[in-house]
Amino acid sequence: MALCSCKEQAITPQPATMPTSEASARQGIEGNKSGGQTLPQPTIIQQVYVPANDLFAHTRCRAWRITWPTYPAGTSPNQIPTMFSVSTGTPYSFNYLNNTSATTTYKTDFNLYHNNTLASVYDMWSQLTHVVGNTSMLEQTWFNKSEYTAAQMETWVKGRPSNFETFWEHTVATTTEIENYKQGDLFQFRLVKQNRYGGIRIVSMTPRIIEVYLAEPNI
Repeated sequence: MALCSCKEQAITPQPATMPTSEASARQGIEGNKSGGQTLPQPTIIQQVYVPANDLFAHTRCRAWRITWPTYPAGTSPNQIPTMFSVSTGTPYSFNYLNNTSATTTYKTDFNLYHNNTLASVYDMWSQLTHVVGNTSMLEQTWFNKSEYTAAQMETWVKGRPSNFETFWEHTVATTTEIENYKQGDLFQFRLVKQNRYGGIRIVSMTPRIIEVYLAEPNI
């Protein structure tokens, strides 16, 4: 897992897996909504970093590297997994979320792929059926363009995840949507309800590769 550098990682990456029942349900819904055809899913590698220094080990970092296939021209954007959930560590398509229980939408946090845009689920009312009238059930995510380098963010991920919160407090330009991101961009985010902080790195646009980092209590 290339988290900001080519250095060997201390923890062996493990592919993220979706529960069999959920994977089957997703394939069925996607197939029914697209004439029986299902799209290949992104490849997800997940990793947990706990600081080696005990002074900072109260906070760990969960990290995901998501690689989307290169989809054929004309692919419906409604089929492409894009709404990311930090609780499950996987992105969901609009088709899937709009044709399953509203509670699945409530578990998602932000858009990653669609329209090259980062956006809080709170603002995705034009794409997601279960958002309208239910904003009190949804997470609200704030983003900002990071002032820090990839190397600096890597030190937070591996050695001091609490810095995602510390250095968020030093920034002022925040928004619930960032459009037209490009390769190499780095962002920081805050999950308001969960009171969690993290980062996003746009590794590549073709193929689309995005890394998501989340600082959380090490319990």
